[in-house]
Amino acid sequence: MAFVVILAAGSGTRFGADHPKQLVKISGKTLLEYSLETFDQHPQIKGITVVSSKSCLDVIREISLSKFNKVSSVIVGGETRSESSYLGIQQIKESNNPKVLIHDVARPFVSVDIITRCIDALDSFDAVSAAVPSSDTLFEVNDGNVVSIPDRASMMNAQTPQGFRHETILGAYQKFNDRQSVLPTDDCGIISMFSPETSIGIFEGSQTNIKITFPSDLVYAQTLSQEVK
Repeated sequence: MAFVVILAAGSGTRFGADHPKQLVKISGKTLLEYSLETFDQHPQIKGITVVSSKSCLDVIREISLSKFNKVSSVIVGGETRSESSYLGIQQIKESNNPKVLIHDVARPFVSVDIITRCIDALDSFDAVSAAVPSSDTLFEVNDGNVVSIPDRASMMNAQTPQGFRHETILGAYQKFNDRQSVLPTDDCGIISMFSPETSIGIFEGSQTNIKITFPSDLVYAQTLSQEVK
């Protein structure tokens, strides 16, 4: 069994809409509802914590608690993604070092298969991430200049969910200072920085497990909503 933290506290500044991204609708359902529905129906998920922005708390609480039986709490997140993750992780009070999945609400098309692969991968690793092969050439850039071009064959694009043993991710966050100059952009980054002895495993993600970042992403998402659900 596993617990889930769904991060729905982002401000969505890059999205540029006049309402929060997590409440944008695709085919009549909000991004939040897509993720909640899939996790709520998965037989190996025991409980779900939703981390909300303060401005959306009432709406997100209504959606989460009225429709989804496994949602145990809806809390206000922090000023950064990392702080929101930490607050969500702290809500899990199980004493048997459970499996914890962390998922971005901006990836509405997470599948049952991806969730299962994440949970299973935690039998072999204490930290894991969904990932897909990189299809683009990657540049490392400094001051507008390309300083290196990594071998694409060894590069993968990370996705969520990412999974952890509770003690592992909690311990890494307890060492984390949210005011440091360089902030990790995901939870595996916290492990890499503050628990470097922990191996991070990879499991197969999906090209349809897209992240909604810009309004133009909604066009593709509208098509996917008819295909993957």
